Amino acid sequence: MEKHLIYVNEPIKLVSCDKIRIRGRHTASEQYLEFDWTNSGIAFNFVGNGFILSFGDYCGDAPAYIRVSIDNKDKRRYAVVNGSERVIIEGLADKRHRIEILKITEGEAKLKLDTLTLLGNGAMLRNPPHNSPRRIEFIGDSITCGYGVLGLHTDPTYLTYQQDGTRGYAGITAERFGADARFISISGKGIVCNCNGDRTDVKAGEYYEMQSRTGGVCNDGWIADAVVINIGTNDCGGPAPDDEFASAVKDLVAKVRARYPEAQIIWMYGMMSQLYRDVLRKTIREISKTDKKLHFLFVDTVFGNLEETGANGHPNVRAGIRASNLLYKKLRSVTGWKKSVDLPDED
Repeated sequence: MEKHLIYVNEPIKLVSCDKIRIRGRHTASEQYLEFDWTNSGIAFNFVGNGFILSFGDYCGDAPAYIRVSIDNKDKRRYAVVNGSERVIIEGLADKRHRIEILKITEGEAKLKLDTLTLLGNGAMLRNPPHNSPRRIEFIGDSITCGYGVLGLHTDPTYLTYQQDGTRGYAGITAERFGADARFISISGKGIVCNCNGDRTDVKAGEYYEMQSRTGGVCNDGWIADAVVINIGTNDCGGPAPDDEFASAVKDLVAKVRARYPEAQIIWMYGMMSQLYRDVLRKTIREISKTDKKLHFLFVDTVFGNLEETGANGHPNVRAGIRASNLLYKKLRSVTGWKKSVDLPDED
């Protein structure tokens, strides 16, 4: 009978736990760790045969989805509708495991992580996973969020189940490099106006400075080695005049450079619009005369290519792989990074 027993340990409050590694920008209340940016979440190591994750209340208009990665191999997807759900992972081998839990959809409603309950006789948290020596920050819009990547080209609208930030070009690239990554991206936004031409809406240069999608100032000291900017697609909703667009490009580049004086910066463009290709190329070339670590990468559009089109005309996973191949090559060129990452053995 002993092998059929399930040992349930005392819940661990995540907001006050020092053995949890945070992924991405986040906020915290007295009760919860809170995440609203795509691909933000936590990672931890534990010894045991399973765990239960609980949430605080969730008030989004649509379900949020999380990805649970077990030992970098087994990846499972779960929906959170109102926060009363529990993620239960059980039946693992009774040994040390590495877990990563990421919010792979976007939305202003915060995903609140409450407690972690370990399963197994003598189960315990170990030291948190090592940080990668490589850090990439992605700044963008719906393309970077992974909007519609799991949808079909016949899907005219977007639902959260079609989104997975780890399956878009940015998530794929970060995983290929084994990098710690941040995704500062909001669908529909631009640098001058949003996709509907609204100039009063929050712009990339504004939300780039924010701790969460709803406000606050990010000053947590996280330093990127490389920054990929993929923004400007939605400005065709205006459209924004070339001179105003170029001015906004210079402003955003200046903000990124001020935050990361030594980072390689790549402005990537073209997957859903080519309207500003020439002005972007010209503006980046002009800035790079005095900033040798600034680069431009043009990527062909998915329009007209149904094999690369997901929900609501957005790039699907196939398109993300193609774009990632180009970005991966560019990043290797400017950073000197090789394919593998050697991390020290974890306790």
